[in-house]
Amino acid sequence: MPRIPTFESTIAPTAEVGAVKSNIQVSPKDSLAGALVPAANAVTQFYVKEKEISNKVEGGQLIADANQELLEIKEKSKLKPTPEEGVNFFNAGYKQVVDKYKSKANNNYIQKYFELNISSNKPAYVNNILKQTRANMVKTRVDQVTNKVQNKILSAVENENTFDFSTLSESILSDYQSLVEDGLISENDLQIYRTQLPSLVETEMVRKIATNNAFAALSLLDDNKNYKNIQGDARRDLKKELREMSVFQNKAVEFQVNSGLLESKKKVVAALKGSEADKVFGIDPKEIGMTYTTGNEEYDNQLKTLNNKAINNEISLDNNYLVNDKIINKILNNEIKNSFEKFTLAGETEAKSITERIGNGSINLDDDNFFNNIFESQQNPELNKTNKKFFNFIDKVVPLIEGSTSSKYFDDNYNNRLSSFRQDMYSRFVEGLNQNIPVEKLLDSLSDNYIAKDILDYAPTKSQVRDALLISAKKEQPELVNTYFKRNENETPNEYITRTTEFYTKEDGTIGQRTKKKIKPEDVMKGSVLNQETNEETDNEFSFFSQAAAAGISPSINESFENYIKNVENAPLLKGKFKDFRHKSKEGGLDTIGFGHKLTEEENKNNKVYQYDLSEITKNNFLEISNDILRQDLEKTEKILIEIHGDKFINLDTRRKQMLIDMQFNIRNFEKPEVYKKFKKALFDGDEEGMNKEYKRGFYPSKKDRENKTNYQTLGRNKDFKEYFLDN
Repeated sequence: MPRIPTFESTIAPTAEVGAVKSNIQVSPKDSLAGALVPAANAVTQFYVKEKEISNKVEGGQLIADANQELLEIKEKSKLKPTPEEGVNFFNAGYKQVVDKYKSKANNNYIQKYFELNISSNKPAYVNNILKQTRANMVKTRVDQVTNKVQNKILSAVENENTFDFSTLSESILSDYQSLVEDGLISENDLQIYRTQLPSLVETEMVRKIATNNAFAALSLLDDNKNYKNIQGDARRDLKKELREMSVFQNKAVEFQVNSGLLESKKKVVAALKGSEADKVFGIDPKEIGMTYTTGNEEYDNQLKTLNNKAINNEISLDNNYLVNDKIINKILNNEIKNSFEKFTLAGETEAKSITERIGNGSINLDDDNFFNNIFESQQNPELNKTNKKFFNFIDKVVPLIEGSTSSKYFDDNYNNRLSSFRQDMYSRFVEGLNQNIPVEKLLDSLSDNYIAKDILDYAPTKSQVRDALLISAKKEQPELVNTYFKRNENETPNEYITRTTEFYTKEDGTIGQRTKKKIKPEDVMKGSVLNQETNEETDNEFSFFSQAAAAGISPSINESFENYIKNVENAPLLKGKFKDFRHKSKEGGLDTIGFGHKLTEEENKNNKVYQYDLSEITKNNFLEISNDILRQDLEKTEKILIEIHGDKFINLDTRRKQMLIDMQFNIRNFEKPEVYKKFKKALFDGDEEGMNKEYKRGFYPSKKDRENKTNYQTLGRNKDFKEYFLDN
């Protein structure tokens, strides 16, 4: 038989192969079936155990879900007024929940497991319910007696006839005795109630007075001789209650009074205006004293005076936008509550109401009606907030329609045009609010609901500006110091405008001639706005300093920048410290007033800054005047920078413009090329590293120090400057 060759591997195993072991032992003597019996038994036992665990998992989930519902039922049961009602409510709910989840069990084992375990928490639930409902029952019973006692006291106090305190006391103590009999209070508690009874009666006496006049009641309580039984915390708590009532009553009365005044005023104005918009007729003097009364003699006299002005044709239809603006701010700040309340504006010595100002050239009847609308909305705190947002918006956009810088001086329609814009925008604003459009959407130029989409329609056209100039030129000319600017005898209005607008008077009295040049995009603020797409001149006039945003050129002075200047120049003034209005300057010399305005020799001599007499500045007007002086100072500062740097300044971004304005405003001789030379170069070059290196400023305390270049001191505002301009 041939031998079959076998194959032998030459590769040895890399590791020893371990044996696979089993816990199933098979006897060599057993048959195959017999040998597999232990294995089968093991599998059966494992299955049974697995099923048991599975049943417990399912049952546990049912228990968890059921307990969740039972907890809710328990909490509802605890609210019942008596233990019996609470337990009955819980038991009924318990049965429903248990039956509900029992039906969800897949087999008898799960059902029994669920029933056994769900019942374990029931005793605790019931005990908790009993405890709370017993407390509820006691409280309900005590409250019943307390209310009964309170009603007896109220009835006695409300009775105008003198009540017998001893009889009342006996009746009330009888009510409290019933609580003792019920075991709800002790004899000691009864004695406490007996002691407190006089205080309870006097408290209701005070509250009765407070119902009509909380302030009067509070005044009585302030005197310890009155209502002596109300002592300690009870007296303090009652006074607090009365103070809150007094504030509420005052506001309610004020609201009613102002609402009544508002309605009276609206009726009078409507009657005065009649049906013709440009005429004021007046009301029969007899009728105004009978039909249009306010209930206040002083206010009625103001209406009669106004009516007499109308009858005598003494009411002007003109107005002053800026005066109106100041009045609006006073209304928004609740400095004026109605149109009859007298007040003063900056520079005024005599207080006058809005009604008294009607027809004097600053306020017309339309303005008055506009103020009334604002007064009306002031009654609502939320509307007050939205009003402030609206008028802040108006302050920002009005410059876009002002016209040329000098428009306010020669354009007779200036005030009417701006007032009409403000009133039209307000009508749209209120309409939008009534339609539940968010304030932000109404004031956002990118929103479909923006109220000022047609803003440029309110700006004067070039032809309108020209016509206004011609009309102004035709008017009688005032006597001028420099006769060059006097209109020649045979000179046409057009020739006069052409000639005088080219020339100006220098400080030495000689005539200077302005350089003419073609308008470029960077010059847009100097005369007219350019169409940003076509780069062509539009037909709308815009002022030099106010039209940056519309022209795509960065605006220089904004609210944030003004607040920064105020804070670094005179932070205490912002806190209302009048004593800091006029103060010594650290660098010596004349005093500084307001927010960094250093007095000149002439201002110090005349005691006057711009249009303001310093002797007339008081605690009531110093902040408003300081704000206005600062605004004029900053505009003047910007003009200086434009004259010095021209297009280089105009083309800067807002931040760098403001840095230069800040330094020009604060630093002596900053306009000289050699002063802060390195900083200026870095700023115009956009060199951030250079600006961070060269921005610090300081001063010499005295003239001697300055001459000797000694004792140089850095300013604390350097830190503010860096944080505001350079760190961000």
